[in-house]
Parts: sequence; C-alpha cells; structure tokens
Amino acid sequence: MQITNGAQITRSEKAKIIIYSKPGDGKTTVAGLLSGKTLALDIDGTSQVLSGYENVDVAKIDAENPHDSILQFYALAKANINNYDNIFIDNLTHYQKLWLLKKGENTKSGMPELKDYALLDNHLLKLVEVFSSLEANVIFTAWETTRSITHDDGQQYNQFIPDIREKIVNHIMGIVHVVARLVRKADGTRGFMLEGNQSIFAKNHLDNRKGCLQEELLNFGSVPSTVDEGGKQ
Repeated sequence: MQITNGAQITRSEKAKIIIYSKPGDGKTTVAGLLSGKTLALDIDGTSQVLSGYENVDVAKIDAENPHDSILQFYALAKANINNYDNIFIDNLTHYQKLWLLKKGENTKSGMPELKDYALLDNHLLKLVEVFSSLEANVIFTAWETTRSITHDDGQQYNQFIPDIREKIVNHIMGIVHVVARLVRKADGTRGFMLEGNQSIFAKNHLDNRKGCLQEELLNFGSVPSTVDEGGKQ
C-alpha cells in the first residue's frame, strides 16, 4: 500500500463527469462543444444534433443487444484512446431501460425478474468504473428526476438528481469528479450548475467554479463562477 502526502496530491488531469437535465435541454450537443477530439456513444438516438461537428466520432448502440454493445464500445474506446481526448456516453438513463427490456424478453411475463435489477445495479457501477479508468475525459449523460429528502429537522424537500437506479445513484455520483445539472435560461443560454443545494444535486471536486457556460465544462482551473445556483449568469 502506497502512502502519499497531501501536499503531493495533484488534481486529476482527466475529468470524470456526469451531466444531467430534462430531455432536449442540450446534453448531447455538449459532445460537439468539448475541446479536443471526442468519441461518443449514442444510446438514445439523439446524435443527429451533432451534425456538422467534425471533432466528434459517433458510434451507435445496438438496441437489440445493449449489454454486449456497450462492452464493444468500451473495447473500441480503449484500443483507440490515444486518438481521443474525450469519451462521451449518452445516456445512462436510456441504457438501463434498454438493458431491462432485453432481460424482459427472456421471461414468461415479458418483465424483468427481481434478480435482474440487482444485476443491473452491479453492471452500471462496473461500467462507470471501467470507463472512468480510461486515459481521457469521460462524460456520462442522464436525464433528470427528483427524489424526496427528509432533513434532520423533519423538513421534506424534493431534489433534482440524475435519473439513475435509486439504489446506486449516490454511489455513482460519489465516484466521479463532477456532477453537473444543465439549465437553460429563458433567452436560450445554457449553462451548468456545479454546486448543489437542497433542491439540486451537483458537485465539483476539480476547481472552485459554482457554474459555467455549456461550452466551458472542461475549462477546469481556479476561475470565477459564470453561472450561479439559480442558473443565472
């Protein structure tokens, strides 16, 4: 076991990020706005918005065999990692749906069995871990959902989080560097919330920004915030 003094620990050069928002708010477009070359996996069929972005290569998942298909994409990404700065998986919410639908095809009821949900939880955790081990910025997308939180004083409130399996969403959000919620203002401007509150889960372990514009997601460094907790610039 190796011991490293805190003064010698440096910030990771390769960011591991989850971005989430409502469908249609611009998550997929982020792949085209990232600096460097990006390899994207289209899981939910929205890659048409990347038309014209020469810095992005897109692979499409086989919806009839999502499990093997995403493993093939990982092998592709690993074998060609020197050619890419960013790996973009779009999106985990739809992937888990495809995975369960496939499991349901093998049951008499047409529905997944109880054991399948536990298998999916383990599979999703492993996916995030192995993709995060790649020597590139790795960005996972998800749609958003809400969960009910009860504070120590008994007060209840709803919190926006990525729409990932309830039993593992905290674990997955805990093992990435950044969880960012994409918000869109009335004038159409889009930006990421990088600091959370009671109503929104977000975190940023790479710098002191509380928010950023959509195209500035990977501009990590000690810089002023451009988007506040309310999504205002």
